[in-house]
Amino acid sequence: MQQAKGRAEELSASVLRRVEVIAVQIDDAIAAASVEVDPAKICDANDIALMSAVQSRYSYIGAIGRVAPGDNHVRCSTFGPGTNGYLLEPPDHVKGSRELHLGAKPTRDGHEYFAVLQGNVVVFVHSGVASLFLPTLLDMSLGARIKDGGPVVFFRGASAPNSQKETERGAFSLFFDGAGVRGVSASENTDYLAFVDIPSARVQASIYDAAAFFLPWGALLGLSLSILLFYSLRTFTSIPAALRRALQTDRVYMEYQPIVDLRSGQYVGAEALIRWKRGSTLVPPDRFIGVAERAGLMPLVTRRVVQLVARDTALFLRTHLDMHISINFSALDLTSGLALKLLTELLGVTGLPATCFWLEVTETSLADEGLDARISQIRTLGIRVAIDDFGTGYANLDVLACTKADLLKIDQRFVHAAVGHGQASEVSLAIFALAKKISFEMVGEGVETQLQAEILLKNGVQFAQGWLFGKPSSIAAFDKLIEKSKKSVRPKISRANLSLTNDRNGSDRAK
Repeated sequence: MQQAKGRAEELSASVLRRVEVIAVQIDDAIAAASVEVDPAKICDANDIALMSAVQSRYSYIGAIGRVAPGDNHVRCSTFGPGTNGYLLEPPDHVKGSRELHLGAKPTRDGHEYFAVLQGNVVVFVHSGVASLFLPTLLDMSLGARIKDGGPVVFFRGASAPNSQKETERGAFSLFFDGAGVRGVSASENTDYLAFVDIPSARVQASIYDAAAFFLPWGALLGLSLSILLFYSLRTFTSIPAALRRALQTDRVYMEYQPIVDLRSGQYVGAEALIRWKRGSTLVPPDRFIGVAERAGLMPLVTRRVVQLVARDTALFLRTHLDMHISINFSALDLTSGLALKLLTELLGVTGLPATCFWLEVTETSLADEGLDARISQIRTLGIRVAIDDFGTGYANLDVLACTKADLLKIDQRFVHAAVGHGQASEVSLAIFALAKKISFEMVGEGVETQLQAEILLKNGVQFAQGWLFGKPSSIAAFDKLIEKSKKSVRPKISRANLSLTNDRNGSDRAK
């Protein structure tokens, strides 16, 4: 039971922290948009520009609008004119002058939002935001609701919440009702509380397992239990088990490696690279990604990656709409439809144009039947698709020629070989020529020297990434790199970047 309590407290506190961020963003957005506006100028170009400027500051706000007094019709919004006249249904919760409307569908694409209305300002938050910050937990359920018996606003899990247990403001409480354990954490500063439900079967199994190791059942049973304990501990500390736990914490995070346009020297985006710090050790992606695939954990990994990208980059991309973030997906993510679902949610939650994101899938994935149809669906959203690590897989020319992708990312071994002589260099140049022939744009990976960059440009490669241009780092560090390049009188990408190759402890070869 103590183990269940600790887990419930940890999870509910984690959910509450994220919900509080959203609540604060809603409060701030309403306050900023609630300026005195001449009634004759409400919803004119300046008013809409004001609301757009406010929205751009907050990563979780999908749109801001004005509501006609007394009848709850949306007069205008940052969604665009298509939502003008939308009628908000009767509120699901009212507190003071503020109304909460769940299940709003103001746009023609049918995306669902919850809306918070105060005065003549309405703020929309995409309902799919829950899937971007609430972890997937098999048979557990978790979410957040309004205090004092208010409705559930965020929810994810195996079954709908059926308990209205409360707790003191700023406190954590544990309840057991026979069906399971519910942990509840109440916010000190907002009207939300977070909950997590752990079914009794899981709790009882934990109690039984713990007790079994201490019962004196004789030497033979003791030996069996010792073997079982050894096996359990080994499993518990194995990479799949440890990764599953880490995905729910900040030990799994993202770094972003800059991508440049070789023709202009300008930064045009970055590739999102997953990182896992286990204790004091950074586990290489090429070690744990393969394990995750074999253990069936890739859907959890992919979902967490998209969650983190949404959290990290929404505000950055709103101030750099000409840039993109490139996200890696597995073949399973595409064929199962998960990639399409997550990308659609990502666009809805962030409110960003599809041009702000690229999808990357490995060349070996092209052999999967039905993948091309999935790629076409994603491209229909407006998202560009890149074939990653090109040259290392086994896609034949017929498959490549028919693939509905936009870019080829040339594996770094061919980038490095291109500057040499002999057969390896000829193969690299042939790959560049082939991509040009079938009208693919190209991204050279692992560029470390100015000579490599020059040869890529000479052979028609449009984009590049590697230590020459910037090492993987936080999105804030990438933003600073962009600002620094704008202030420099030298070309945006210069030999000065070569100093980056002298202080690294490893390389980005494994990503």
